[in-house]
Amino acid sequence: MSRTRGMPGFVATAVVAVGICWWALHGVDLAGLGDALRTAAPAPVLLAVTGYTAAFYALDTTGLALVYRRHLAPEVPVRDVVVISCGKQLLGVLFAPLTKVVAPVYFQRRWRVPVMSTLGASEVLTVADFTVLVAVIAVSAVAGGLPEAAVSIGIGLGAALVLFLAWIWLPAGLGVLPRWRGSRFLAVFTRTRPAELAVQVALRAGVVAAMMISWWLLAAAFGLHLSPGHLVQFCAVLLLVTQLPVSIGGYGGPQGVCVLLLADTWQLVSHAEAAALSLVWSTGYLLARLVISTPFAIRLVPLLRAARPVDASH
Repeated sequence: MSRTRGMPGFVATAVVAVGICWWALHGVDLAGLGDALRTAAPAPVLLAVTGYTAAFYALDTTGLALVYRRHLAPEVPVRDVVVISCGKQLLGVLFAPLTKVVAPVYFQRRWRVPVMSTLGASEVLTVADFTVLVAVIAVSAVAGGLPEAAVSIGIGLGAALVLFLAWIWLPAGLGVLPRWRGSRFLAVFTRTRPAELAVQVALRAGVVAAMMISWWLLAAAFGLHLSPGHLVQFCAVLLLVTQLPVSIGGYGGPQGVCVLLLADTWQLVSHAEAAALSLVWSTGYLLARLVISTPFAIRLVPLLRAARPVDASH
């Protein structure tokens, strides 16, 4: 994607993220915000942020290694996948879609894999993400208390997911849009069996479990003990928001979700405390990604420049 084509999306996301932050912090007294920030216990905050970041990096890298070695290049070194997976997150600090550029460049230059094939392989994890998201929304909806808008979106996502998987796997789908099925982007999906996707879903479920534990610890650091029902509903909405282009550098979506649910809807904490909680999460997660990703990003630059010889086996 050229910079001229990508810039409008970045600007639009930045505008939305700033707008959400302004809404979340509007009317919050700075002194009250400072008092709320000072009440947080440092140890649980550190454990929550670093624990989730480490779990996300480990599980995300594992999922990518499995799909890349299975569908793109069986000989690709795991160390290269680790560098790609961890290093690209530095780009995600600026704008999340930029993370999708790294792997296609590497596999095209190093393994002669078409760009669309790599993009399709990476999106297997996105399908697993949506599967877990729909499951969490369903559990939250059954428990009650989930916003109606989130339930409606969850139903729509669930229906779309079922139709897509049926089209990919069921014999009846073979004659539907055959040219799409044969495209390089979707070829990986047609080769991905249910057992493979189940492994990816389990890995992404691990990411969500780590997120829930982290938010429970973070809330406890502020003296707020979320019930299991509130925790699942909170993470369901947060997961839904993370799929939308409403955050820059981790700021935007979390601020809106915290204030909307914890303060306005459930009234568990004050407006200032909800804003403080969200800012600690966003700032801590941002710093953790910068610290972990920077060494890998430095190694990523020469990895992307290296091209495999033309007379190689691929």
